[in-house]
Amino acid sequence: MAKSERIHDEVRIEYVADGRVARLVMEPGTNSLNTFEPRKVESMAAAVRDLDSVGCLVLYGESGFSAGADLAAIERTPQELRPARIDTIAAASNRFIRAIRELPAPVIAAVSGVAAGGGLGFVLASDLVVMHAEAVLNTAYMRVGLTPDNATPFFLVNTVGPYKARELLFDPKPITASEAVDLGLANDAVDVPESDFLAAVTDWATTLAEGPTEVYARTKRLVDTTFEGSLDQHLERERMAIKEVSDSDAFDEGLSAFLEKRAPEWG
Repeated sequence: MAKSERIHDEVRIEYVADGRVARLVMEPGTNSLNTFEPRKVESMAAAVRDLDSVGCLVLYGESGFSAGADLAAIERTPQELRPARIDTIAAASNRFIRAIRELPAPVIAAVSGVAAGGGLGFVLASDLVVMHAEAVLNTAYMRVGLTPDNATPFFLVNTVGPYKARELLFDPKPITASEAVDLGLANDAVDVPESDFLAAVTDWATTLAEGPTEVYARTKRLVDTTFEGSLDQHLERERMAIKEVSDSDAFDEGLSAFLEKRAPEWG
């Protein structure tokens, strides 16, 4: 039985696997598209920053991952106030994305239904992406005359290159789960009943949560900084990371387990 903590009217965190796995669940509320507004995203960012003790985080949206910002609410906003409203949403989303990237543990986006616009940015900001076989991704921004945010161009260019990224942004079309895997935008497409999807992703999260969080954190940092600076600078970051982690309990246990031909017990 999962322990649940409500952090917003439309967001809850579930703790499973003896608290080692946290599932941040976005609820659609009155909006079936599971859109978001600043207060909702701020609560998510604050909650993720407080999850230092978990071994893995799963992001999930009920009734579909998320279609991004609530465009209907923005349309109801007087035109002269729209820039400020959109800026507030973007600032909150940026804090959530930074919280995801700074979390030491792996973050898995479990995508069912649609992840579009800003919702796609949350997916791409995750460490790993698992999609339901019927789920789709969509950049969507160009359809409503907006430039992309939520680091969508950043992650797209780093994943598929600038030319394919421009295509996906200039001409938004649904990207199926199998296409996303082929493009490198998702790790796996899982063909199970919708009701079993979150449990299937949680199984992988539970396995990852048994791993060494300190080593995950350093590995995430190395991957994230791959394109920063020169090859020599990256080699130096790698050298320092492996030197420091070689003096850790994680390496001590991993080395002993390897030599003793047993599974490591990370603790």
